[in-house]
Order: sequence, then structure tokens, then C-alpha cells
Amino acid sequence: MLGLALPTHEEYPMVDALEMQEDGTTLSVDINRESLLPDRVLCIVDHTNKNVYLWLGREANVRKRFVGSMTASKIRGELNTGFRVRSLDQGDETSDFFNSLTLD
Repeated sequence: MLGLALPTHEEYPMVDALEMQEDGTTLSVDINRESLLPDRVLCIVDHTNKNVYLWLGREANVRKRFVGSMTASKIRGELNTGFRVRSLDQGDETSDFFNSLTLD
């Protein structure tokens, strides 16, 4: 079972982000365009548009990708049914994805 520690929607109303770790755990992180590094896999929850983005860095290993997929599904299951999981490979991001990121 994955131990998810998502901040509540009230604490971070626009976007929550979790980074997948090598050991199969997740780490809550602040996210912006500069933090989209090639070896990372991130689950980003956009409460405004009801998306759970699974962002896959081009150099991320298979373990992180698997944990990310499981985490995204678990997050969607914990949120209401209006949320959708959207998988995005690095370089194939949509404008909606970038617009959902908190900008520093």
C-alpha cells in the first residue's frame, strides 16, 4: 500500500504535487517549470480543472514510472469521480498542464 501524504485542498487550493522516489515512496514537493527535471516522475493534482497529471521525465527509470502510475490511480480514487488521470511525457506537455503549475 502506498503511503500518500497529500496536503488538503484547503492548504494548497490550486495544485498539489508528489515526486516518486526510488524506494517506492512519494515526497510532497513544490512544483514549477524549472523543477520538471528529466529523471523525475511527478503526480500533480490540479483541483481547478480536476486533473491528476502523471508527468514522466524522459530519463526516469521504470520503477519511478510504475510508482507514479499506481500513485496517480490511488489519488484519483481518493478524489471525487470528476477527476481524470492524464499521463504526460516530458516534451509533450499541454498548455493546460503548464497553466496549472504554480509559478514562482
